[in-house]
Amino acid sequence: MNKKATILLLLSAFAIWMLASCESKDKNLKVHYTFENTGSTVVKDATGNGYDATLLQGAVMKKIGQYDVMDLGNDDGYLDMGPGMGDLIKTLGDYSIATYLRIDTAARVRANGNFVFSFSTLEQCGGMTGQFVAYRVNQQRLEQSIGGGLPERELVGIMPNRPAEKGVWHHMAYSQRDTTGILYINGEVVATGPAILQPKDIEEVPRFNWMGRPPFPRDVYLKAMYHDFRIYDKGLTQDEIKKLMKDLNGLNEVTK
Repeated sequence: MNKKATILLLLSAFAIWMLASCESKDKNLKVHYTFENTGSTVVKDATGNGYDATLLQGAVMKKIGQYDVMDLGNDDGYLDMGPGMGDLIKTLGDYSIATYLRIDTAARVRANGNFVFSFSTLEQCGGMTGQFVAYRVNQQRLEQSIGGGLPERELVGIMPNRPAEKGVWHHMAYSQRDTTGILYINGEVVATGPAILQPKDIEEVPRFNWMGRPPFPRDVYLKAMYHDFRIYDKGLTQDEIKKLMKDLNGLNEVTK
């Protein structure tokens, strides 16, 4: 092969690689925590969008077998996603949030609190104060409130109304398109219902954005491990959600 042909071959290979790289980057994926930075207190946002987060109160990143996870521990550990996360949340219309979760066997899973994530306008919401989007495992409930935690203030409440299972890994995903919210556990629909609000309808930018910490006083912190946390600015389909579940069996194998 002459020099010119070699150069053309290399250029063609580079062009194919660049095209594949561009296609693999999902423009709708806005936040991605892979929890790979073991030993650090900073959880990097793998999308490059800059939504890095901070581990607090004993929460750590670690490996379980080949998998990178965040462990909230037993001392009210949590992840602070920072006030800047609220700028993103305030823009979301259709959206999806997905993660793997393993709740500790000792967790008081039926107690008030147990928030997997929350995006709140107040550090401590009340019955009639504070707007938020959140998901809690005591009812496996995705909720959005116009102000406070009273049932009549939560105009979005998608749930199967039963607590999440403890001691095993499961994959949860919430997808909202237009005015319909769908909750998936392990790729299957467990609840669907009307969602007349979207995160962009929050009146103020939510500046208190956490994983594991409750936005209410006296509520319990979640005791759990996470793997592969994602936020999209689109409502994922069931097929798209199932493609995110490739690690489920492996995670359960290494934590038996």
